Amino acid sequence: MRFGIQFHPLPTAPETAVHAKRALSQYPFEKVWVPDHLTHEHALITLAAIIAETQAHVGTSVTNPFYRTPVDLASSYSALSHMAGEKGITVGIGGGSSSSDMIRKQGRVSMLREMILFLREMFGGRKANLGDFPTLVEFFRLDPAAQGLLRLPPVKPPEIFVAAGGPHTLKIAGELGDGLILSNLSFPTALVRQGALGDAMAKLYAARASHEGRGFTKVFHLHVSVSRDGNAARQCCRPMATNGLIGGHLLRQRLLQLPVPADTLAAIQNAHRRGKSIEEMDGLISDQVIDESGIVIAGTPAECIKQLDEMLRAAKSYRFDIVDIASPLGPNWDEAIDLICQEIIPELERRSDAYVER
Repeated sequence: MRFGIQFHPLPTAPETAVHAKRALSQYPFEKVWVPDHLTHEHALITLAAIIAETQAHVGTSVTNPFYRTPVDLASSYSALSHMAGEKGITVGIGGGSSSSDMIRKQGRVSMLREMILFLREMFGGRKANLGDFPTLVEFFRLDPAAQGLLRLPPVKPPEIFVAAGGPHTLKIAGELGDGLILSNLSFPTALVRQGALGDAMAKLYAARASHEGRGFTKVFHLHVSVSRDGNAARQCCRPMATNGLIGGHLLRQRLLQLPVPADTLAAIQNAHRRGKSIEEMDGLISDQVIDESGIVIAGTPAECIKQLDEMLRAAKSYRFDIVDIASPLGPNWDEAIDLICQEIIPELERRSDAYVER
């Protein structure tokens, strides 16, 4: 088994690099990820700080097509790729989460598709006619008669992994991506028990049917909060868990439903109609609902291992290549990193026959 690690919410870039260095001194993580959130320091500058301090293969998990113009995003990744050299970098990109409402995200699917195609052209050192990307042109007010070009394209073009949570992004991942990122925020344990992973992978395989000759990496991104103090770990994960539950599941129509009490769901829907924010609805979600959903794996090392074990057994037949231990990691990152590297990953590796199809 191969493991990655994700850091968020980010402290300063130098501090994040120190944490990454601590993790990599204890375990050779396949990839080190940071997400791209506008309310924290610039993700690519943070990754540059990590590259400067470690030998890590870094990537965004994930950015989206709305935060930066296409040429700016391409040139930023190109510079990061030049810094990384032969180690390379990975562009993790999705349709844009609900975690930031500062930018109106319209046409998510077409924006994502066009941004991936545009990045491919830039990374390949080719000129791109902006008029071929009408959704990007309209959103960023670009000149459709102009051309995009990187004068110093990356020597080693970054791979592009697509974060997917629904049929449209799974189709894009299968058709255009070098890899897929699936997260337990979109596929929590309670939905995995109902067959959600099987449904998602069937859509991916259908989209990849005509692209089988191309290499493809599948990443299972599991959000974890761990501490010797299990209650502190569970409290640490509440903001992420409630945001994922309310914004990602309970206020959306989905074929598979989480086991949430009817009165809780009714209270959330009523609060939403009254214009309440997700943060204001936090108190409507009990710790028990979070635990039973499995949207974030939280608790002591033993409790986290038990929950991770269930998810990895359920995912065995889908042959994920990398398992990420993702944010929030825990209330104390130094403690969490040590527990992940010294207790959780070694135990998962000992059980790897139960998770990996030979």
